Amino acid sequence: MKTQRDFWQERYILIADSHLQGGTEKTACFFRMLDALAARKPAGIIFLGDIFELWIALDGYEIPEQKCFADWCRRHSAELEIGFIEGNHEFFVSETHADAFSWITDTRHDLNRTVRLMHGDTVNRRDWKYLLLRRAIRNVLTKLLLKLFARTIGPGVADRIRLSLKNANMAHKKFLPHAELEKAADQCAARGIASVAAGHFHAWNQFHAPKGTLVSILPAWETAGEIALLGRSGEVTCLPWESLTDSDPA
Repeated sequence: MKTQRDFWQERYILIADSHLQGGTEKTACFFRMLDALAARKPAGIIFLGDIFELWIALDGYEIPEQKCFADWCRRHSAELEIGFIEGNHEFFVSETHADAFSWITDTRHDLNRTVRLMHGDTVNRRDWKYLLLRRAIRNVLTKLLLKLFARTIGPGVADRIRLSLKNANMAHKKFLPHAELEKAADQCAARGIASVAAGHFHAWNQFHAPKGTLVSILPAWETAGEIALLGRSGEVTCLPWESLTDSDPA
């Protein structure tokens, strides 16, 4: 009979779209949750992007909570697999804080060669305005300019970036790009990937693509307070983190 310890060792915890800001009770709650989840010793904790409302991982832009988050991940990556996928509200984290995570990427990650994890912001190729904006911000020149003006106009520029990201793809984000997700999932199936998990769209949704790949869209922790449990075979379930108790199902 499997024990509670076996249950957690066989599962990854996925978290997406918490959109944390500095000095709020919601952010404090998020850190309390992280400690509670780490205490269960899961196979790993993986963040699927937009953990902060805006995270420019450069001197002069980071808030204390972001540094605390990187420190938390650094401590726990010694005992758990801690993964991070940059969302569309995070920049240069993979360059500045690579040592804080077991792995980190600004694109996607194939977990155990069976599950594809991504934020989800680049799936919809019809959302060309956002894709152009993404390319304009994520480059060496923009990074250099942000560094140069960090102490003067930098904060104002950062706020404009935040507002641009919030509004750029809102028309597309209201609707799940089902066809584009199916296409991406079928491409994964050709590589032997049985499951795809993403955030970005802020609402729980799950379906099978034509070639059988399971697609799971995580809810936004920001509004739902929910996490997802990922089994080693690719199954994904969603639940409020506060529903977890000392007698979790085994």
